[in-house]
Amino acid sequence: MGLRVREMPRAPGMPVTPFPTGSAAERSALAGLVAMIENNPAFCNRGVLPEEQERCYRAVVDAKRLIGDTAELLPPGTPAEDLLAAMRAACRKYVLEAEAWDRRTGRRYQMPTFVFYQLLGAFRELLGVHVWRLAEAYDMEIDGRLNMIFPGSPD
Repeated sequence: MGLRVREMPRAPGMPVTPFPTGSAAERSALAGLVAMIENNPAFCNRGVLPEEQERCYRAVVDAKRLIGDTAELLPPGTPAEDLLAAMRAACRKYVLEAEAWDRRTGRRYQMPTFVFYQLLGAFRELLGVHVWRLAEAYDMEIDGRLNMIFPGSPD
């Protein structure tokens, strides 16, 4: 069942996204990206096992690539351009910080640590804000699973 972000309760301090809905082609490309994010294991799994930690890194790298591919489909100067750039930057920052932590501690293929979960949680929260703004601006429906990374989510 799809949920419209515009109809969901807004987290305190979350401003209304100011830009227009955009064309049908833009909405279609962005809806495809949001669907890929909904099914990405880095965003919707609660616990991560040691072998899934590496899978999580790969999933974030894949998401970064998909975000870049989607940006190339959109016309130059589209309102989503800045949000997609911010989403790619969030992916890049997460991977760099998580891999730096793993190199420092030598824990890449061991049980995930508190720091791993802290970095993953902060990343999910930041990406949730960007996906919220994107879905609100383009009036998209999202899957209920994705709302757990949205701002103000009780989960």
